[in-house]
Amino acid sequence: MNTTRKPRRKAQLYVWKDFCPDYTSGIAFALAHDEEEARTLIRCAHGDEPREWGSLTVHDANKIVGYCVSGGA
Repeated sequence: MNTTRKPRRKAQLYVWKDFCPDYTSGIAFALAHDEEEARTLIRCAHGDEPREWGSLTVHDANKIVGYCVSGGA
């Protein structure tokens, strides 16, 4: 009996700042196994291909992290 298991892929937090800016900058995030999966999740949530992704940072899902995006005029 073969009990070898495939290694589990670790999820990471993908955060795009300046996502689809209009009057103010937006933010998008996804908890996914890779960037391709994260972008697919964002496309589904957005309902279309975002016109501008902004800058991406990737964080390990087991690390504590906080972000905020302030509104403004």
